[in-house]
Amino acid sequence: MVVDELKSPLCFTAAGNSKVGKLWTFSLPSFLTCPGASAWCRAHCYAARIERLRPHCFRAYTKNLALSLESERFVEHVLDTLPDNAGHVRVHVGGDFYSKQYAECWINICEARPRTQFWSYTRSWNVKILLPIMEQLRALPNMQLWASVDSDMPMPPKDWRTAFIAIDPRAKGITCRHQEGKVHSCAECRHCFRKASGNVVFKVH
Repeated sequence: MVVDELKSPLCFTAAGNSKVGKLWTFSLPSFLTCPGASAWCRAHCYAARIERLRPHCFRAYTKNLALSLESERFVEHVLDTLPDNAGHVRVHVGGDFYSKQYAECWINICEARPRTQFWSYTRSWNVKILLPIMEQLRALPNMQLWASVDSDMPMPPKDWRTAFIAIDPRAKGITCRHQEGKVHSCAECRHCFRKASGNVVFKVH
């Protein structure tokens, strides 16, 4: 009974948040699903702060994780829950691609929804065993997959778009326009989920 309760409902939301805007988002619990996280990342994880301040978020993300462990059911549930006309989806406000099987689920989801634009920031590229599946996911025309880095990490492969932290001496790219107060949300800026070149730099938050 407890296991079944954890598997439903799937926590998709069209409300987004104050940064993302009114776009669809999906999350998993932090740390548990972040195999590529650095020491710096674990010490400054904003998603972990959200989970501490809002326990209902942690419960919802944990339900998502439990459901994702059954790949076929997870893909089916996502496609049943996400409207056909969903324009943009932020994958992992919290959490990351924690296994090859889980990443394959998102490949199947993206392929089933070619008119939906997905985007995500990941550190799983830094896990040797996961890099090949990350490359497959990144190659999809409707997925913008960013290599998230900090100064505790090496640089990603050269052709990856990179999301830097501003305190990283290697950081170069467009500074997040939302953090600069130039736009109200990601939905207004659109830089991170458009097919384009160039990196992005985020302030520590």
